[in-house]
Amino acid sequence: MVTESKGVPSVSVITSTFTRAAQARVTFLGMPGARIVVLPSPLATRSTDEVRQMAHEYAPEIVGLLTGD
Repeated sequence: MVTESKGVPSVSVITSTFTRAAQARVTFLGMPGARIVVLPSPLATRSTDEVRQMAHEYAPEIVGLLTGD
């Protein structure tokens, strides 16, 4: 989110556990349009293959938010 304030497009990737904290942060920073992608929690209990699969699933959304596609 800090890079957004400097004019550099960014996407914050968080887990659902941190949704409220992320929303509070963007409100505090005055950035209601901040782009946030929320992954299901928890990640710690997932295997490497599961996390890799999630990365493949969410990558198009993240790229789309960065490029406006």
